[in-house]
Amino acid sequence: MIALSTPHALRVGGFFVLLYALCLVWPMIYPYGEDVLAFHLLSLKLLFPGFQGYVVSSLLWGGVLSFVYGFIGSGIFHALHKGCCKGK
Repeated sequence: MIALSTPHALRVGGFFVLLYALCLVWPMIYPYGEDVLAFHLLSLKLLFPGFQGYVVSSLLWGGVLSFVYGFIGSGIFHALHKGCCKGK
């Protein structure tokens, strides 16, 4: 059962990393006011323990945690819904 859900968990983890990267780039694409940017950084700090802003180590750590969150979330989903995502 674990072997069947591992490729799916890897894809979900990768998708979470893409969402994290989009979340980091979004304020640069569509600039907001200072209050919205402060809220954005606070949200990232709450979601990713150890996130300290736009420094390289913090960005990498956030990417790792995004992947882990997606991988674990997919594993929990497959544990609760044993019959889903099977090939026909």
